[in-house]
Amino acid sequence: MAAVHKTLAPVPVHDGATNPVLPLHRVPAHLARRFHQICLGAVAEVITHAGITPGEYAVLAAIIDLPDLDQRRLAARLGVDPVSAGQMIDRLEDAELVNRRVDPNDRRARLLSVTRSGERLRRRLRPPVVAAQEQILAPLSTAERAMFLDFLTRVVEGNESYARPGNGRRPPQRKALSTLEAEDEKGKGIVRRDNNIESGVRRPGRR
Repeated sequence: MAAVHKTLAPVPVHDGATNPVLPLHRVPAHLARRFHQICLGAVAEVITHAGITPGEYAVLAAIIDLPDLDQRRLAARLGVDPVSAGQMIDRLEDAELVNRRVDPNDRRARLLSVTRSGERLRRRLRPPVVAAQEQILAPLSTAERAMFLDFLTRVVEGNESYARPGNGRRPPQRKALSTLEAEDEKGKGIVRRDNNIESGVRRPGRR
């Protein structure tokens, strides 16, 4: 029996597209990565002049929209790891846009709030950010935009088990000492024996 080859239907190319999506690349993972790049670029274009990144803007907006969150819960809401969230909060705090205070119910936690400067910045940046979001969806009609966002929300909410910070990254691996690191340790009098680090300087009375 002769093999039957399935012919893919031609995919319409949007007018002006210089890097069209190949038929075999019309899959969620590839399209999501490119869509994420587009969203970051469009938002960054209208907020970088304020000295803030799209991630930091998302943190600022979340603190305003969800008051009295602590760092851990904020990271979970945004889908980022706590370390990255902490670094963004540090930068916003240094810029006097957010404050941290001790949680009276848990002395180990810090509750987040925005300063007046943070509120003013959010009010100033919100209109251009909303306009950038609209521009991203410009290829769609009004009805298609609502449908697209509804479908996208359903897909995201239906796959929460995969929405973990760092998901898909390579696990950290212990690296061997580089030549420069080995030379640096040698210069500091450090030798390695049986995977233990010992000082190369002998103690009095030891041979």
